[in-house]
Amino acid sequence: MKEIIDFLETDTISATFSPKGLKYLSLKAGQDARRINLRLAPAEQEQNPLAGLVIRETLNFLETGKHDLPLDLSAFSSFQRSVFEVVSGIEPGKTVTYRDIAGILGKPGAAQAVGNAIAKNPFSYFLPTHRVLPRRGLGICRSGAGHLREKLLLREGHDLSKLRGNYVCTRKKCCLE
Repeated sequence: MKEIIDFLETDTISATFSPKGLKYLSLKAGQDARRINLRLAPAEQEQNPLAGLVIRETLNFLETGKHDLPLDLSAFSSFQRSVFEVVSGIEPGKTVTYRDIAGILGKPGAAQAVGNAIAKNPFSYFLPTHRVLPRRGLGICRSGAGHLREKLLLREGHDLSKLRGNYVCTRKKCCLE
């Protein structure tokens, strides 16, 4: 049986969703809660009620750090789903390390596998992977993802000087999203 996939694109949000829930979400760079386009034609909302919900929950998440949107994790392995489940429980204002998550999952040597799972996060901010840090702390990032992570952590009240490590990350795609 073919899965029905719907797609939503506004000037600030791209989202893909299935009957099981959100499959992918991306906010275009530099957007915040005040600038998200909330206009959806009534016909579009009627055709796909999840479209309006995605936008409302995105705004809610940007304001509160929480959401009530179902996430479709069916494309991921059981290990990846377990990592996403742990990450989704990290409260705003808290951080953990990849090693911490591996330990919670009963796989203390799997910190790198946790990082690989987190790197595949298709849900933008709905899975708060910005709250998962390397054991040695935040690097001084030179990428857009690193700056975004820092903005999100600052918004949640973190003191970056206490989270920062003593290394400079110069990889093209440093700081996992």
